[in-house]
Amino acid sequence: MSSTYVIRWKSKVNGRAGRGTKCFERGEAERLAQELNREYPQIEHEAVKMTAQMAEQASAEDKDKTIALTE
Repeated sequence: MSSTYVIRWKSKVNGRAGRGTKCFERGEAERLAQELNREYPQIEHEAVKMTAQMAEQASAEDKDKTIALTE
């Protein structure tokens, strides 16, 4: 079985939304989403299957990140 599910979330307070980067197997992702919904009722979590488009978008976002080093 492959780890192809991620957690998608949306705030019920301000409408902000996002998606986790860690991949899980389906059952594990669904259990985690339920646990997060209990612990953080103001945020809606759900397990979603990672698509090729989602993976491509995440890869492009990683390339855009820069790290600022300060002394």
